[in-house]
Amino acid sequence: MGMSANVWILPAVIAAGWTLSWWGQRWIRWTLLSAGAIVSVLVVVMGFHLSVPSLSPDSGCTREQVQCMNFRPVFWLETGLFGFVCCVLLLIPTVVAEIVNRVENRAAADSPH
Repeated sequence: MGMSANVWILPAVIAAGWTLSWWGQRWIRWTLLSAGAIVSVLVVVMGFHLSVPSLSPDSGCTREQVQCMNFRPVFWLETGLFGFVCCVLLLIPTVVAEIVNRVENRAAADSPH
């Protein structure tokens, strides 16, 4: 089973939106990361709830044969998981940037001009 290129669409959209959000207000980054995490979790939940078509008796396949399995739910699970991991990884520099911003703003307010 190879990984579909489609599983990278959600993480790519999240990363691109996050990158572009640095030219806007900071609430946009937080909203984007929150929405990306929520969508990722919903995609995982959808992957768990997708029904897999049953195998007909004349298909010659049993449930144990990997080549006969329907991997559609696996792609949904991978997409959601990669999207969520992407949000968590992007959260780290976002938090660091917020801390640096607050420290610089506090230092600028405390220093005499």
